[in-house]
Amino acid sequence: MAMDAARSGIEEVTYSDMISHLPNDLLFRILSLIPVSDAMSTSQLSKRWRPVWKMLPTLVYDENSCPNIGSLGGFVQFCGRSLHLHEAPLVKTLNLKLRKHSDSLDSLLFPMIHSTLLEISISSTTYPCYYSHISFTNNLDVFQTLVVLKLQGHILLDVVESPVCFRSLKSLYLKCVKFECEDSFSRLLSSCPVLEELFIQRLCSVGRFVFSISVPTLQRLSFTKEQGYYCNDDAIVEVIAPLLKYLKIFDRVGSFNLVEDISKLVEASVKVNLSKNEKLPKVLTSVEHLSLDLYPSMVFHLTDRFISKQLLHLEIDIYDNFRSNLLMSLLRDLPCLRALKLNHQHPNYTVEDQPCSVSEPSSVPECLSFHLETIQWIGYAGSYEEIKAAVYVLENASCLKKATISLHSRDTENDQLMIKELESMPKASTMCQLLIKF
Repeated sequence: MAMDAARSGIEEVTYSDMISHLPNDLLFRILSLIPVSDAMSTSQLSKRWRPVWKMLPTLVYDENSCPNIGSLGGFVQFCGRSLHLHEAPLVKTLNLKLRKHSDSLDSLLFPMIHSTLLEISISSTTYPCYYSHISFTNNLDVFQTLVVLKLQGHILLDVVESPVCFRSLKSLYLKCVKFECEDSFSRLLSSCPVLEELFIQRLCSVGRFVFSISVPTLQRLSFTKEQGYYCNDDAIVEVIAPLLKYLKIFDRVGSFNLVEDISKLVEASVKVNLSKNEKLPKVLTSVEHLSLDLYPSMVFHLTDRFISKQLLHLEIDIYDNFRSNLLMSLLRDLPCLRALKLNHQHPNYTVEDQPCSVSEPSSVPECLSFHLETIQWIGYAGSYEEIKAAVYVLENASCLKKATISLHSRDTENDQLMIKELESMPKASTMCQLLIKF
């Protein structure tokens, strides 16, 4: 054959298997990017490949990539069998992606995990009326080593009265997960003695559902609600977390009750209905970074001057007609403010004016005279109230270093007028850089 190739002028080429000569660590990284079902098939390539998938530190089970396994029961059984064969002493992440509901996920999967597991991520994209039921009923070894637990989608979670304990769990993510009852939610949190981060995106509830969050070790809490609204959605959130440092609430329907002595709180983003949460602002007295909504009815909740005197960064979302006197009133109570960001939304519908009886400060706010260094204004439309506020800030902010203003306009000619107005405004700070964006 070689002589025939030489006579024909064709060079014989020998292909070498370069991938098989790669070190295990690199092969692990490659196979961790594909579903386990595909990684297992590589064991048929050669003796070199047979044990590789069994030592993967990251396992991805994707039902969409296993069309020939059959029903969901067959898929979950496949997951259980392959986990039983897996030999790695440490698994960093187990990622399970379901597309059908299951009532046997917990019993077929969790007992088969013998490795030290650090993170479990389970997501379900079944039909809306079906849920994959997960029940934490046994104190299995796999639960003892978990550091991160993520549950997302059409999952019905049940935690019965049992010795289950996630003694190492520090981060818990619950996105659009339903709970068998309020006690299941409370039991889950009580089984996490060292929990530091809790992220909840709740479903709209029909009627009252109480989220009791009592976690002495909690440092970061994010509680948001998915889009949608039910008129009788009456979720109540009770929080006891004395070590809380970061708080995010985006739920304009729910009612929140937090203990008022959260003195370690340094950063908060609060988007709620203040008429239902009059006590909530009182927990913000220690924050340094704050994001909140600004609207005229807030004047009824500003009487206690609840905003932190040590606030350094303030971000405001404005969904209503802009009121310069309300903004000036806020700045009056923020003596140390260094950075201000305004996000002015312009809804397509007409917003009726509401009474706003807050008077402008009689003297220049301390933050403008001594501390404010940056201001970012997104959605500036050049209305009378906006011009009034821009003039006031620029001509009184003595330490301002940078002012970035993004215009909201559909008219090129109007844009040019706004630019000329902004550039002609007097500035108290000689080092202020004005940047105008479209």
